[in-house]
Amino acid sequence: MKILSRSTLRLTSLLAAATLLLAPAVRAQDDEPAGATARVKFSDPAKPGTLRLILPWAEARITGTDGSEVVVTSSLDQKGRAEVDSDGFRRLDEDVTFELIEKDNIASISIAGDNLWATHGAEFEIQVPRNTNLVIRTEIGGDLDVEGVEGDLDISCMNGEVNLTDIASSAVVNSMNGEIRASFKHAPVKAVSLSSMNGEIDVHLPGDTKANLRMRTHNGSIRTNFPAGVLATKTENVSARTSIAADSREGQRELQRELAKLGREQAQLAKEAARAAVEEARLAMEVAVETRVETEVRAGAPVPPVPPVPPMPNFGGKSIVGTLNGGGVDIKLTSMNGTITLRAAK
Repeated sequence: MKILSRSTLRLTSLLAAATLLLAPAVRAQDDEPAGATARVKFSDPAKPGTLRLILPWAEARITGTDGSEVVVTSSLDQKGRAEVDSDGFRRLDEDVTFELIEKDNIASISIAGDNLWATHGAEFEIQVPRNTNLVIRTEIGGDLDVEGVEGDLDISCMNGEVNLTDIASSAVVNSMNGEIRASFKHAPVKAVSLSSMNGEIDVHLPGDTKANLRMRTHNGSIRTNFPAGVLATKTENVSARTSIAADSREGQRELQRELAKLGREQAQLAKEAARAAVEEARLAMEVAVETRVETEVRAGAPVPPVPPVPPMPNFGGKSIVGTLNGGGVDIKLTSMNGTITLRAAK
C-alpha cells in the first residue's frame, strides 16, 4: 500500500476544500437564465434616432448614455442565433425570442415565438444615446424605468409602474393601472401629459420651469411644495351640480374623450388577448389529440386573464389650473383614482 506524505495529504485536503467552495459558483453559472445581447447603430447618427419597443408583457429598463449604439440585453434569446446544444442539435421550431433591427433611424425591438405570452417575466436592459426618442407599448403588464434619456417620450402601458428619471424634453405617458413618477433634469421644452386611470402621479420639476398647468383628479388630492408666489393657481370644482357652467362642461367633455380613448385601447387589447387565448386552446387541443409532444403547452407561462374594460365613471372631481413662473410649456396631469403631487426639485 502506498503511503502518502503529510505534505501530500495537506495539499489534497486544500484542493478538496477549494473544490467545495468553487462548486456553488459553478452551479450558479449553470443555473443562470439564457439570454443574449444585441447591438445596432442608427443609420443617421447626426439626427436623433427613435427606439420602438412593443411588448406583450415584460420588464424594461432604458438608460441614456454617451455612446452611439443601441444595446439590448435580455433574458430572452436573440432570434436567429440557432445555437447548437452539447449533443450537436439545434432547434427548428421557434422558441420565444427577441429581435433588434434598425431602419430609417428607427431601432425596433420585437418578439417572435410560438407563445408570446411566455414573455411574462422577461427582462430587458437597454442602453440608447441620450437624445433618442422613445415609443413604448406594453400591452398587458410590466414595469418600465427610463433614466437619462433626453429625447421625446411616448409611453402607453396597461399594468405597471412608469418611472422616468432625469428626462429633459417631452413626455406623453398613459397608464391604465400603475403609478407614474417623473423627474426632469432640465425644464421641459415641449408639452407634457401624464395620465393614469388607477395610480398616483408624482412629478419633480426644476424650480425655474415656466409652464401652464392643468391638474385633475377624481378620487385623490392635488398637492405641491412650490411657493404661492411661484405657482399661481385657480381651483375649479367639477361636479354634476356645477356642470351647467360652460368651462366645466368643456372640461368634462375633454376628460370624457380621454377616458373613452383609454377604454377603446383597452377593449382592443382585450380582443387581442381573447384571440390569443383561443389560439392557445386550439393548439393545446391538437397536442392532446396527436399526443406527439409533452402534455403541458408552456410550463410556467399560463395565458393571462383578459382584463375587463372599466365602467365609465360619473364625471366630477377636482381641477386645478395655473401658471408656474408666469407660464410657458403646457403640462397636464390627470388621474382618475390617485393623488397628484407636483414637487420643486431640490
